[in-house]
Amino acid sequence: MVSARELAAPTRRALRTHRGVKLLLEPQPMNTAAAIAWAAARIAAVDENALLGVFPADHHIPSASAFVRSVQSAARAALRADALVLIGIEPRRPDTGYGYLRLGERAAGSARRVRQFLEKPGAARARRLLRDGDCLWNAGMVVATAARILAEVETHAPEVWGALGPQLDRIRAGRRVSARDLASAYRRVRRLSFDYAVLERSQRVLAVRGRFRWSDLGSWDALSEYLEDRQGNAVGGTPPVALVDSRANVIWNTTKAQVALLGVSNLIVVQTADALLICPKDRAQEVRAVVEEISRRGRSELT
Repeated sequence: MVSARELAAPTRRALRTHRGVKLLLEPQPMNTAAAIAWAAARIAAVDENALLGVFPADHHIPSASAFVRSVQSAARAALRADALVLIGIEPRRPDTGYGYLRLGERAAGSARRVRQFLEKPGAARARRLLRDGDCLWNAGMVVATAARILAEVETHAPEVWGALGPQLDRIRAGRRVSARDLASAYRRVRRLSFDYAVLERSQRVLAVRGRFRWSDLGSWDALSEYLEDRQGNAVGGTPPVALVDSRANVIWNTTKAQVALLGVSNLIVVQTADALLICPKDRAQEVRAVVEEISRRGRSELT
């Protein structure tokens, strides 16, 4: 498992009941392309043909058994086609917060080629993609052998391989790389996602349908799927929260302050000890713009 150094303590606590899990702590966060390449090299040192699964940590998947079946399907396709296999999610609504995968012809078992990566769409286009039937949400989940991942990074991501490649080759060969040398190489890596650096450039990308309930908990509006009451309000944290004639709101309160909503709908309200956020639910994906504005004003401690 790969994590950021500053998250070492909570990650170790989360893994306390999972024996045998090796935790790799990045020298510094440089996005997913570097992290996945480093993990692949460590795995390849043991077995180049071992399968590596990439699963972001902030996802919620209620059914473990359904998830495992989809991972097994992806693993079979990855071995059969020697490919990078994504687990895409069947869209349940025209969501503008997720990227989409447009599927092509069948390639290996239930897997199909990924014909196109589509960025987060506007509302009208999201509705068209939902009607299309051949599009999946891109959940960022990938299964492939360690050797295939390294080959694709070397071929398609010079911005990563140019800096990290020599160290990854040493790791792959079972030779020791000091923390200092790895950190030095990491500092020269360009911050790129694995999607952009590899998947969108490669011709060896397939996808299987993830037939399980899934949510990316990286956005506030995603909480509404799991905390909704009969009026569609999602309330979490440590209330008190009072709602009068208010529907389809997301409220998260971590203070002792009373939060009350009267006659409003489709809002996100987040109350913490040092900040208050209020925005429409359909603009939840734009919260990063608020973070950037707060940082610009010199309040980096709030971000």
